[in-house]
Amino acid sequence: MPHRQYQSPPIEEAVCEFRFVPEQAWNIAMPWLIYNEIKGDYTGTPEQQNLIQLGISIGQAPKNPDFPTKQDGSRVIFKSENDKKLVGVSSESLSIHTLPPYEGWEEFKQRIDKSYQTYLAVTHASAIKSIAIRYINKISVSTDKINNLNDYFTVYPVLPNGVSGKISGFVYRTRSIYEDIPIILTVTLSDFPVPVGQTAFLLDLEVIQEWIENPLDVNDALDVLNELKNRETHVFESLITDRTRELFNVVK
Repeated sequence: MPHRQYQSPPIEEAVCEFRFVPEQAWNIAMPWLIYNEIKGDYTGTPEQQNLIQLGISIGQAPKNPDFPTKQDGSRVIFKSENDKKLVGVSSESLSIHTLPPYEGWEEFKQRIDKSYQTYLAVTHASAIKSIAIRYINKISVSTDKINNLNDYFTVYPVLPNGVSGKISGFVYRTRSIYEDIPIILTVTLSDFPVPVGQTAFLLDLEVIQEWIENPLDVNDALDVLNELKNRETHVFESLITDRTRELFNVVK
């Protein structure tokens, strides 16, 4: 399947996340040591977020449920001046984000590589638990141009036999594991609320590989990342039709 480029890609957010095996006590100065190396690209105001873990026990539901929570560390978000490019840093994870307009994979990959190498240099992490690529796409179409979902997507919900009417809302979700490599693919397609006269769909693709028993050496991470991105691109192209591609203005 050809790799196409679009003048107006529908990407609302692209995310790359690395989760590391903890090997030493996290020093609260480490995020700022990382920031010192990449701050030229992230001149916005940093933001600290507390990570909350929710505890739920299975049993008889109480009359007044009170779910215990505990603080599970924190992460610091570094932002570009226009808040369109972000890096999230915590004791066990590094995430790199991009918001519209999408900068393109090559430039995004350069930011990923720079942030990744900086994280390793500061934290001395040596093993990885998981790598994920996620692309959230918002596809908007004029309502008067939509007759059937299969004009725009190769997968779509259908009403049961014998049920007449129109689908007014839906969420279609699958989770699968590739046979050749244990990569997990999650596909979510749903309608999206927009003003009258427009119809929009959310196409959310997440491709993740995990190493539970034998963590991945950090030197192999970027090769894995390329493989995940290739699969995400293939899945995206396989889920849309040429009519959908016309919305994005194909460059080549």
